[in-house]
Amino acid sequence: MRLLPRRQEDFFPSLFENNFELDMFDRFFKEANYPQVDIKDADDHYKVEVDVPGFKKEDISVEYKNGYLQLQGKKEENKEVTENDGHYIRKERSYGSFKRSFYIGEVEQSEISGSFNDGVLMLKVPKSKEDKNKDDGHQILIE
Repeated sequence: MRLLPRRQEDFFPSLFENNFELDMFDRFFKEANYPQVDIKDADDHYKVEVDVPGFKKEDISVEYKNGYLQLQGKKEENKEVTENDGHYIRKERSYGSFKRSFYIGEVEQSEISGSFNDGVLMLKVPKSKEDKNKDDGHQILIE
């Protein structure tokens, strides 16, 4: 007679796999209600996509300061269902907030644009025109 069902995978993960840290951080960010953010370098600008389901456009603010793009969101929602005499059968409150910032360097602040549709915030962040003329560095010969 078996007390525990037999599983295909090992009961204890392999000691040689290094998934613990990744799983721990993935779980932390999902449980901490951080929105998922993609930042893509598109030559002359950055394309930023932020998943913020359940938020409205009015709930979100974006600020650029000292090379950092800062995203903030805050929402509060009440759902009430009552009987005729006013006693609560159910009352739920949903509250959520986030604050994230990313270093993106010098950009054309006045040309940053954004749109919001179906819970996705899209930002176009033009890079500084001065940075294009700068040298990306060079190899230093050691004698």
